[in-house]
Amino acid sequence: MGWKTPKIEYVNGYKIIEVEGPSFKVFEGDRQHGDDFPYSGEAIAHANSLPTRETSHSLIPMR
Repeated sequence: MGWKTPKIEYVNGYKIIEVEGPSFKVFEGDRQHGDDFPYSGEAIAHANSLPTRETSHSLIPMR
Protein backbone atom coordinates (compact mmCIF):
# COMPACT_ATOMS: atom_id res chain seq x y z
CA MET A 1 0.00 0.00 0.00
CA GLY A 2 1.48 3.33 -1.06
CA TRP A 3 1.53 6.69 0.63
CA LYS A 4 -1.24 9.06 -0.40
CA THR A 5 -1.13 12.85 -0.28
CA PRO A 6 -3.95 14.10 1.98
CA LYS A 7 -6.71 16.15 0.36
CA ILE A 8 -7.37 19.48 2.06
CA GLU A 9 -10.53 21.59 1.92
CA TYR A 10 -11.43 24.76 3.82
CA VAL A 11 -14.95 25.10 5.26
CA ASN A 12 -16.10 28.00 7.45
CA GLY A 13 -12.43 28.89 8.04
CA TYR A 14 -11.50 25.38 9.25
CA LYS A 15 -9.24 22.94 7.47
CA ILE A 16 -10.69 19.51 6.65
CA ILE A 17 -8.08 16.89 5.84
CA GLU A 18 -8.79 13.49 4.31
CA VAL A 19 -6.35 10.88 5.58
CA GLU A 20 -6.02 7.17 4.92
CA GLY A 21 -8.90 5.05 5.97
CA PRO A 22 -10.57 7.17 4.63
CA SER A 23 -11.04 9.38 7.61
CA PHE A 24 -11.69 13.13 7.80
CA LYS A 25 -10.29 15.50 10.44
CA VAL A 26 -11.30 19.12 11.18
CA PHE A 27 -8.48 21.47 12.23
CA GLU A 28 -8.16 25.03 13.48
CA GLY A 29 -4.47 25.69 12.96
CA ASP A 30 -2.77 22.64 14.46
CA ARG A 31 -5.63 21.85 16.89
CA GLN A 32 -8.09 19.12 15.90
CA HIS A 33 -11.80 19.75 16.53
CA GLY A 34 -13.96 16.72 17.26
CA ASP A 35 -13.22 13.11 16.45
CA ASP A 36 -12.16 11.58 13.17
CA PHE A 37 -15.17 11.48 10.85
CA PRO A 38 -15.84 8.52 8.52
CA TYR A 39 -17.57 10.72 5.90
CA SER A 40 -16.66 14.12 4.46
CA GLY A 41 -20.23 15.35 4.93
CA GLU A 42 -20.00 14.78 8.67
CA ALA A 43 -16.73 16.71 8.86
CA ILE A 44 -18.21 19.56 6.79
CA ALA A 45 -21.34 19.68 9.00
CA HIS A 46 -19.12 19.80 12.10
CA ALA A 47 -17.01 22.64 10.65
CA ASN A 48 -20.18 24.56 9.77
CA SER A 49 -21.48 24.12 13.33
CA LEU A 50 -18.39 25.87 14.76
CA PRO A 51 -18.04 29.67 14.99
CA THR A 52 -16.93 31.21 11.69
CA ARG A 53 -13.21 31.88 11.46
CA GLU A 54 -11.70 34.58 9.30
CA THR A 55 -8.49 33.32 7.76
CA SER A 56 -6.42 34.16 4.73
CA HIS A 57 -8.13 31.20 3.04
CA SER A 58 -11.63 32.56 3.65
CA LEU A 59 -10.87 36.22 2.89
CA ILE A 60 -11.18 37.03 -0.80
CA PRO A 61 -10.92 40.71 -1.72
CA MET A 62 -14.09 42.12 -3.30
CA ARG A 63 -13.68 44.36 -6.34
